[in-house]
Amino acid sequence: MSILALRTALVLAAALTVVSPLSAQTASRTPQPAPMAKRPPATVAELYAGARQAALKQDSKTALRQLNQAVAKGFIAAETLEQEADFISLRKLPGWVRLVGFASARQRQHESAFDPKLMALMREMRYQDQHYRHIAAEAERQYGPGSPQEQAAERAQSPLDLQLIRQVDSLITIHGYPGKSKVGEYQKSTAFLVIQHNPDEKYLPLLTAAADKGELNWSSVALLIDRTRGMKGEKQLYGSQLGPAVNGKYTLQPIEDEPNVNVRRARVGLEPLEEYLKQNYDVAYQVPTATHNPNPPELYTQPRSATEEEEESPVELIGGNEALYARLQYPAAARQQNLSGSVTLQMTIDPQGAPQNVMVVRGLGAGCDEEALRVMRAARFTNARGQDHEIRMSLPFPYVAGK
Repeated sequence: MSILALRTALVLAAALTVVSPLSAQTASRTPQPAPMAKRPPATVAELYAGARQAALKQDSKTALRQLNQAVAKGFIAAETLEQEADFISLRKLPGWVRLVGFASARQRQHESAFDPKLMALMREMRYQDQHYRHIAAEAERQYGPGSPQEQAAERAQSPLDLQLIRQVDSLITIHGYPGKSKVGEYQKSTAFLVIQHNPDEKYLPLLTAAADKGELNWSSVALLIDRTRGMKGEKQLYGSQLGPAVNGKYTLQPIEDEPNVNVRRARVGLEPLEEYLKQNYDVAYQVPTATHNPNPPELYTQPRSATEEEEESPVELIGGNEALYARLQYPAAARQQNLSGSVTLQMTIDPQGAPQNVMVVRGLGAGCDEEALRVMRAARFTNARGQDHEIRMSLPFPYVAGK
């Protein structure tokens, strides 16, 4: 969300006076100031960002006023307000209860026009997708990136992600993408959130078509584009993806044509990258020019070659690959199609040796992707350095011992 200064409304009063002919002539010869350009009304994102800044400055009155304006103007769920860490200082104020009630009432009214069963399912899916992630975010805020508390929350989230992506796949089969026309403004990004946390290129055509029809924000599609490009070892386009923290500071994954990153971000409705990184991750960043990059090299995630990974990898699969492959179950749908090949996964091995953020880089479908995720999330590694370490692994379908 953009960090923009609070827009001040100026009220100009025009006084009508009677002047003599001489005064009128004199006035006509006096240069008159050009009329002030009328500023466009503040957007919901600007109002929300302004409220965050005001809350951090302990200006509760301004923060609440802007939040009420934002809720009246857009679609901000009560749970979004309650989960925003920057609004902690507002929660004991009488105006906060009214604000949350206002947001809840607007959401109920908006969602009453849609299928109640589908809406209940979307709300439950959103809760399951976000619950432990909010706990992880709060742990990161209190204890720093990579803390044991944060990792515990991420481990609790992992089994839910597999369950949720299966639900989304079923919904897509029945409804197509469940976007704005089917679930309304508040829930149109719920399925996307689940997909983003189980990223796969196969969803991009569906989401692109949904965004083109107004069913989903293009800014959401941009995030998945960045994530899938990174999984293939390509540079991201929109700067939305961060690498692992180094010495407690996040790193930024490399960006293609970086001097024009904000041009691309603006086209899909994203704020300038320097504002996004500062506001959300306290990362100081400047957009480079074509001839000069003012950012220090350590700001960026450092790539590692495959040879370096093999020679220096501090993690080792407990039990070995053969034992891991033996746990794979060949899905019935894949068997019926006589499907064979490999599912390639990318993941981060945490200091305790548990896989985190396991993602499908190249899938097979027919249930093989889900089975590979299930087995890999249960695997354990030794981690000699005790630091997060990213790896890729390919799991064969069907697995035949000794081959």
